[in-house]
Amino acid sequence: MGSKRKIIDSLARVSVLSRVDSAVLIVVSVAVAIAASVSTASTIISNGSGEVVLRLPLDPSTRESEALDLGAVAHVSQVQVSVPVLPEYEASLLGWSAAMNLVAVLCVVLLLVLLAYRLTSSMLFGPRTAVIVGSAGMLLAISGSAAQILDSTAKNRLAEELGAAPARAGETLLYISEFNPAHLVAGGALVLLAGVFQFGRRLQRDTEGLV
Repeated sequence: MGSKRKIIDSLARVSVLSRVDSAVLIVVSVAVAIAASVSTASTIISNGSGEVVLRLPLDPSTRESEALDLGAVAHVSQVQVSVPVLPEYEASLLGWSAAMNLVAVLCVVLLLVLLAYRLTSSMLFGPRTAVIVGSAGMLLAISGSAAQILDSTAKNRLAEELGAAPARAGETLLYISEFNPAHLVAGGALVLLAGVFQFGRRLQRDTEGLV
C-alpha cells in the first residue's frame, strides 16, 4: 500500500520548475508570441504595398561559374531583388506563408506555457493535456510545411516572371524546393509526447483506483 501511495504522489505532484522560473518562462513566451504577431502583420502589410526585398532562386546557367581559391568553383543559385510592388497573387502567397509560420510559432509558445504551468502545478498529467499537445504537434507539422510550400511557390513564380529562372511549360501551381522536414519531425515528436502524457494520465487513474 505504501509503494502505491508513493507512485500516486510521484505522478500527481511533480514540481520541476519553481513558480518564479515558470512565471519568467511564461512571460518570455508571451512576449515572443506578441513580437512574432507584430512582425507577421508588418510583413503582410509591406508585401501588399510598397517596395519588397526578396531572395529569389536564380538559374545557374544565366551566370558563369567563378573560380575561387583552393580550386573551388562558385555557382550562383540565388539573387536578391528589390520589387517595387509585388503581384497580387504572389503577395497573397507570401502573406499566407507568413501566417502559417506564425501559427507554428504560436503552437510552440502554447506548449511552453502549458508545460511551464503543469511543471509547477500538482498535476502534471492533467486532463486534456495529451489532446492539447497532440493537436499542437499536428498543427505545427501542417502549418510549418504549408509555410515552406507557399513561400517556395511565390518566390519561384516571381523568379519566372522576372526572368531570373526559366519559365516551365504550362502553369505550375506548387513548387517544393529545399524542403526542410524539421517541422514534420518536431510535430511527430509532439504527437509521441502526447502519447506519453496519455499513458501517464491512464497510469495515474489506474493507481488511484487501486488505493
